[in-house]
Amino acid sequence: MNVTITDAAVQKFRSYVVPEDAVYRLSTIFSGGCSYVYNFDLAVDFPKEEDTPFEDNGLTIYLDPLTIKHINEDLTFDYVQGKGFRLIGPSEIYSFHLEVKQKAK
Repeated sequence: MNVTITDAAVQKFRSYVVPEDAVYRLSTIFSGGCSYVYNFDLAVDFPKEEDTPFEDNGLTIYLDPLTIKHINEDLTFDYVQGKGFRLIGPSEIYSFHLEVKQKAK
């Protein structure tokens, strides 16, 4: 799995305050009853031991194991002004309108 971070995404990521030892982290929240839904959580957070770091374009993003298992293909982080971050894979667009949450204080 490869992760690409576009110039627009890097520029937006660099606008956030990241406390010492905190990182950008993408995790997957699995929910469902009759059907299953995967929601993505993009945050400034502290890395977990099981996370995998991916570096591109001078920026590192950590992905949790469920995200890697669910996506299981190359992933591009992009940013569109007014619409937020997008997660794009070769076979589908995984998420629109993602915003970075500040979990690390």
